[in-house]
Amino acid sequence: MKNNLVSAAFVAFVSCVPVMGHTTLITIDPTSDGSLYTCPGCNVVSDGAYVLVSGYIQGVVKFSSTAIDGDVGQALLTLNPYGLPLFGPQVDVYGYGTSEGQLVVSDANAGVFIGLLTLPSNLGYGEDVFFDVTSFVASTNAPFLAFNLRSAGTDVFSSLEYNYGHPSQLLVTIVPEPESAALLLAGLFAIAANSRYRSAKRRHAN
Repeated sequence: MKNNLVSAAFVAFVSCVPVMGHTTLITIDPTSDGSLYTCPGCNVVSDGAYVLVSGYIQGVVKFSSTAIDGDVGQALLTLNPYGLPLFGPQVDVYGYGTSEGQLVVSDANAGVFIGLLTLPSNLGYGEDVFFDVTSFVASTNAPFLAFNLRSAGTDVFSSLEYNYGHPSQLLVTIVPEPESAALLLAGLFAIAANSRYRSAKRRHAN
């Protein structure tokens, strides 16, 4: 009877293992952000002001990947306005990995297309818009993760230097690694097997 109770408890515990693993949400601020002027003869890099996106002016935000230690469950890029109205309701988002944490000339026109971000028409100061970049973050192995923003209209977003609370951020949910869950299950199976062995040994002894 005791052995059956142990086995039942073990089965119940194992069935709960996927739920018991906790996720961790980390918020990453940029290492550098600003704008890149891609017009002929322009001074390309501007990283001491807000993130301006307008035609030939591309906004770039870079994040260190150091804090991302584990499997990525979800990753969101956040943007919030520093100037209103936002005249470019649609923003093309490009992503790329880099070894350079500061804005440089080579960031101009960099990245592969991730998707189209449509800005809410009622987005106000201090309010964030969220853009899913999970696939890019999970598949990119580089010291820094960079996002190049482009729009036919004009948008002014918050930066490290100019913001109403915080700059653009990268929100990443880390999930437990499968290896950890496998080790836990192996340990539980060993405990259950040992319990059954001791129970059987006691029955034979009696």
